Amino acid sequence: ATLGGGGAVSGIRTLKGVTVAPVAGGDPVDLGQVDSKTLLVLGTYAADFNAIEYAQRLRHYLPQLKEKGIDSFKMVLNASPEAALSLKDMLDIPDEVTLYADPSGEAGRKFGVGTGWRPDDTSLSPYLKVPLPWHHDHKPD
Repeated sequence: ATLGGGGAVSGIRTLKGVTVAPVAGGDPVDLGQVDSKTLLVLGTYAADFNAIEYAQRLRHYLPQLKEKGIDSFKMVLNASPEAALSLKDMLDIPDEVTLYADPSGEAGRKFGVGTGWRPDDTSLSPYLKVPLPWHHDHKPD
């Protein structure tokens, strides 16, 4: 999920009270207090293709986003701080993009993103859930 600009203010409000700490250190921030000149990306886990693709696009389009008036860039990953830093290093994400770790996925759930197929079923390996065609709320034909 990505939020940015004044039109996303109502979406940002759903994150009020969700705090995450920057993986590089520093004080936690309340994601509900993000202003309209901030691009906030709610990513999946650090090794997920979608999170990697969003991080690459953010890095690539950073100069153009700045030209459009975006002055703050934040990306929240459902990952440990160490995994988020590994992603930052592997993709050469610039320091002006602040990465946050949200290992529990609280921010995404509070924003309303899908939690996938049988998210609370601990009897089924998460590795088995990934290749199933009906995961992520998809219903088979």
